[in-house]
Amino acid sequence: MWLDAAYNGQEKGADWVEKVLGWSAEIVRHPRKLAPEEVVVRWAREWAEEGVIVDWKKLLPEEGPRRPFLPERWIVERSLAWISHNRRKSKDYEKLCASGEAFVYAAMARLMVGRLART
Repeated sequence: MWLDAAYNGQEKGADWVEKVLGWSAEIVRHPRKLAPEEVVVRWAREWAEEGVIVDWKKLLPEEGPRRPFLPERWIVERSLAWISHNRRKSKDYEKLCASGEAFVYAAMARLMVGRLART
């Protein structure tokens, strides 16, 4: 579940999910979008002229990857994209879950047969 409302999510988001749905929820914090180093240094100089002491290195982004990599997510997204290439599965038109599942099997079988035919 994705929760975003410009707050930390604990009071309204994660607590609600745990109380109402009984699921465990984790708050993932993404790093702030920060200014380039030259701009931060210039700000620190201007603040120093005004008498405000600022450690400009704390304003720089942290080293390392910008977002945590979710290794399984791209597999799911890729598979859903492949399935949606079939007209019948581009939207959920099916009345029964069993027929929707059958069309997923048909779409993936069509994909595999196409790949086997190329080899």
